[in-house]
Amino acid sequence: MYYEIHGEGEPLLLLPGWGTEISTVSGLIADLARNYQVIAIDNRGTGRSSRPDIPWTIEQMADDTVGILDATGFRNAHILAISMSTMIALTIAAKYPERVNGMVFHVGFHRIPFLTKIIMTILPHLPGMKKKMEEGMNSMILGQKYPPTRESFRLQGVAVSAFDGREYLGRITAPTLIINCTRDPFVTVKISKELAAGITGARLILADGDHLIARLHPELLVTPVLEFLAEVDAKPERTKEKS
Repeated sequence: MYYEIHGEGEPLLLLPGWGTEISTVSGLIADLARNYQVIAIDNRGTGRSSRPDIPWTIEQMADDTVGILDATGFRNAHILAISMSTMIALTIAAKYPERVNGMVFHVGFHRIPFLTKIIMTILPHLPGMKKKMEEGMNSMILGQKYPPTRESFRLQGVAVSAFDGREYLGRITAPTLIINCTRDPFVTVKISKELAAGITGARLILADGDHLIARLHPELLVTPVLEFLAEVDAKPERTKEKS
């Protein structure tokens, strides 16, 4: 597993989305590293991490991440999870609650509804859509500095499709902020609200934008992330733990 550490302060795990590697979110890492010690991770299957040629699960990706916490010597950390990586963060927070201080999910989701799976299966076969999807794949995924292979990208998708995090939501005790969007074609408002409602005390911000809003307006993510994590760090139990 490949990771980088930037900045100083309280540890903050940064987990990119499906098929995305950390050099693609270098600006976000730099902004957060002014306040936190950011541990940015290339998830299994992309970037400079391993790309197994057999299927894997979200649970295995969660254990990959906990393994990096162990390797770096951090007992616990905040987590910023983007898109697919929300599933990874949920799993960590449910299985290893003592390892998580606070969580922020961006364009996050905990399951893919059955109807969405059907649409995703049919979409490439519609007139003109295959070419459009191929162009998006080439520019946004394969055009990265350290892109996944087509097969490792597909296998990440298999892990995402097989995961249903509803069983984990009620077990989450970490303070959680969800920053999703009103015009996201991949993560509906209904799913965003279901995610927030399932986690005790979770806050939901619905920004006016789509799945790529943070690339165009990073301040819409960075500002609420820093404000929320500062609030978590100021809680008496956190202050006592750090002293």
